[in-house]
Amino acid sequence: MHDDIHIILDSISDVQDTHLMNDPRISVLRLIARHGNDEWFDGDRSTAYLFDLVKKTGKLPATSQPPIGHMIEMFSELVKQGKKLIVINCDSVLSGTYQTCCVAAKQVMDAVPGADIRVIDSKAAGCSICGMANAILKKVEEEGISIDEAEAYAHDLVKRTKTYFTLDTLEYLAKGGRIGAVGALLGSIFGIRPIIHVLEDGNLEPYDKVRTRKKALKRLLEIANEQGELEEIFIPNALVPEDAEYFRAEMAARHPGVPIWITQIGTPLAAHLGPGAIGLFVRQKAK
Repeated sequence: MHDDIHIILDSISDVQDTHLMNDPRISVLRLIARHGNDEWFDGDRSTAYLFDLVKKTGKLPATSQPPIGHMIEMFSELVKQGKKLIVINCDSVLSGTYQTCCVAAKQVMDAVPGADIRVIDSKAAGCSICGMANAILKKVEEEGISIDEAEAYAHDLVKRTKTYFTLDTLEYLAKGGRIGAVGALLGSIFGIRPIIHVLEDGNLEPYDKVRTRKKALKRLLEIANEQGELEEIFIPNALVPEDAEYFRAEMAARHPGVPIWITQIGTPLAAHLGPGAIGLFVRQKAK
């Protein structure tokens, strides 16, 4: 009999927009967004609400990871029920949640006999993380894999997931302190539309740059279609449903039968990427 595996995601996974939100085998750690004196957990305010605040005040929001006490409480309750945990976090360069989950997991495993918690840095964001969770749960159901096998499979999914996105503004990313190498694009020609790639170590790099939104979307499609045979496609976006639908239609025509996930990014990720952000993430088929 396989291990009783339970998956924990942080809310940057966009899980609230997927069928996994109501799956009893999934729990969610919600990040926090803050604008002035207004603070809320991810999901309690809309992305449109956040952008409207910025427009009205001219001030950008801040974010913070879930309190470590919340993590310890969630982990402890689940392991005491006999669950073995796979925790899949947002890219550790974008959020400190991964590092804090590692600390919380160690504390719980030291305190609770038999506790087994594996923490994974997805090196990604948005609904591609949900895709990883979904794939693991499917493998547990169909093959009865152990926690060791689930952890190894999770790392394989991370390696095969390729993350590319474009922004309408670099202001949010810069002031949020997450810009990294992408900072080289600041001060370049007005109106630039960067194509940003998440490297294997989780850092962000400018992959390409074009001058118009239309060209940026076309370039993202070209890049996605250069990744070989695909297993799944992910389209997280910040209030640009028409662009998301354009991607869906184009990718469905090019990759018939490949599952496509479309989600609206929540307020913590939107606070770093800004309005108009859209990703076209793909997971390559295993060789």
